[in-house]
Amino acid sequence: MSRLRRNRSHGSGDGAPRPDMRMRVYSVGVLFGLTVLGGRLVQLQGADASSLAEDALKQRTSKTKLYAKRGDILDDKGVVLATSVERRDVIADPSTIETFNTDQTDGSKYKDSLGQGPAGAAALLAPILGIDEQTLTTKLTKKRPKDRYAVVAVGITPELWQQVADAGVSGITSKRQTQRIYPTGSASSTLVGVLGTPVTDEETGVVSDYPLGGLELAKNTLLTGTDGSMKYERSLGGQEIPLGDRETVEPVDGTSLHLTIDSDLQWKAQSAIVAKVAETGAISGTVVIMDKQQRLLALASAPSIDPANMTRFTNDQLLNTALTEAFEPGSTAKVVTLAAVLEERVFSADSPFTVPGELKRSDKVFHDSHPHGDEKLTLAGILAQSSNIGTIMAGEKMKAEKIYEYQRAFGFGSKTTLNFPGETAGIVAKPEDYSGTQRFTVMFGQGMSVNAVQAASVFATIANDGVRIEPTLIAGTSDPNGNYVAGAAGDSSVVVSPATAKTLRDMMQAVVSEEGTAAAAAIPGYLVAGKTGTASRYDQDLGRYSGYTASFIGLAPADDPELVVAVILQGPKTNYFGGSAAGPVFKDVMSYALLQRGVTPSAEPAADLPLTWGGDQGAEAEISQGAVADSTGAQ
Repeated sequence: MSRLRRNRSHGSGDGAPRPDMRMRVYSVGVLFGLTVLGGRLVQLQGADASSLAEDALKQRTSKTKLYAKRGDILDDKGVVLATSVERRDVIADPSTIETFNTDQTDGSKYKDSLGQGPAGAAALLAPILGIDEQTLTTKLTKKRPKDRYAVVAVGITPELWQQVADAGVSGITSKRQTQRIYPTGSASSTLVGVLGTPVTDEETGVVSDYPLGGLELAKNTLLTGTDGSMKYERSLGGQEIPLGDRETVEPVDGTSLHLTIDSDLQWKAQSAIVAKVAETGAISGTVVIMDKQQRLLALASAPSIDPANMTRFTNDQLLNTALTEAFEPGSTAKVVTLAAVLEERVFSADSPFTVPGELKRSDKVFHDSHPHGDEKLTLAGILAQSSNIGTIMAGEKMKAEKIYEYQRAFGFGSKTTLNFPGETAGIVAKPEDYSGTQRFTVMFGQGMSVNAVQAASVFATIANDGVRIEPTLIAGTSDPNGNYVAGAAGDSSVVVSPATAKTLRDMMQAVVSEEGTAAAAAIPGYLVAGKTGTASRYDQDLGRYSGYTASFIGLAPADDPELVVAVILQGPKTNYFGGSAAGPVFKDVMSYALLQRGVTPSAEPAADLPLTWGGDQGAEAEISQGAVADSTGAQ
């Protein structure tokens, strides 16, 4: 019994673990752990290696947009009207800047001269950026535990950014952007247009230019390039790893526009119309300059906008009224009526008329701008005196449809092919839609509407011996490599014969004579042919006629035409007569343009057409109040 107890005392019957068992369990556990670890290691190095490497690469890869340069807008001589320049936004990493100028950072070189953290960085950068030091300190201070992004400055020049970069503050980087600038300022802002604040697409995140008008809007697709991108590996400090992966997609810059516009003439026209609008208290004003091939050399309108100060502006300041404003042309449209009369050989320039002081047609009694008794005027005299009654007497001998055909042939009632934002086609009613008196009022430019380019186009057609060419504004384009492609020429059509065009030029010379309505438009040394317009102005806001439209459109030299200038004033308060209000602006602008373009002064004497007639002409030749041709030509 005692031996049995001794044997049990050496065994495990009392529950104490045996050393060999403990070793076996430990060994099994270690082997199992190593097996799992080895399996995991095989998995990491084998099956999952590429996936993990890809994830790691994504974490340290940064993508930066490479901005395409927007195309330039240039005048006919290559003068820049709109261009884009590089700018930089300064970005801070507040979490990194928190350790600025401590022993643990590279900034320790500033330790003796600057404080630590955001305040120290601000003390170094504030003088460079021109920002208040306390304000900059606030921007650089971390707001949240993982705050890694703060905008410090926006739109600084590359030169200024280089100074910031040279300061060597870790955690300060930049983001490249472009800024649109307009060297000619408000002189061409309504023509060229302006870019507003860029907009971001909520779904794609794509940032796009936001054109507010003019050619920037009309040709936005052409001007806008295609942005590129650059992917690169970066360190924890945000710097590019020199030998890391890099993938670059180069941006494609936009196409540049070359205009027919002469920036020098644009400036002159803009300055002149701004001054006249201020002088007369007009609502708006417009000046159009074109050559006889209807290449537009200036499209000035007031009011306009200063692209450098876009804090406050109205929609009206974005509109170029030369194309967007429809108005009743008044007496400048008499040129179309008399062109039809001459071309159809209904009358000649010296045909005699007895023009009464009033004339009843339909349910209305018509008058001229000044009261008078019977006047013995030729057709040329009717134009020189701008007689509404005389124009009716000449035009009513033709069918209404025929006059309508000439109005459309001269370009009234149709938009140009310029595709300009907000362009109006004007309103030219068909004869079957006339009201009771409209048959007669359209002959002298009331009861219809046009824009300023359409009105000027009539005179350019007469200057070009009766051939109308569709107005052009884009001379050509150039790609990012500078390859120039000329724009298509405007379509042409014959409206009147060269003989009729010359007769009209001779007749219009009398308008700027002492016997005419626009002596103030005469230019010494040059023969000028033109026509005044003083029309009642229809106010869209009021829904009725209110005030006047004063205009003068002319061409020079009349003996060998080169240029056409149209001046339009809407709602002038101190002087609303076309000859005295718009005529001096025409003289100022046309004189400048003739000299600037080196146009030779007139060599021929002024035309000497009879404006009145006497008793030597037979009574049977006289045109007095008589029958009216109806729409079928019957009398």
